[in-house]
Amino acid sequence: MNDAPRRLDPTMDPKSAAIILGCEPRQIGPCARCQGLTIRYGGKAEPICRACRAAENAAAST
Repeated sequence: MNDAPRRLDPTMDPKSAAIILGCEPRQIGPCARCQGLTIRYGGKAEPICRACRAAENAAAST
């Protein structure tokens, strides 16, 4: 089973992305690397999406 985070398509509805990411729709914005959706604004801001961070961590551990 692959539990790696997946990239959220930039055409996805912000309300749906907010449910997946556990934030408010107004906090949704593009990832600085892949342009997929992430928690871009607010106190829990993640300018780099979870999928990009997971890929970076996987590359660093090899």
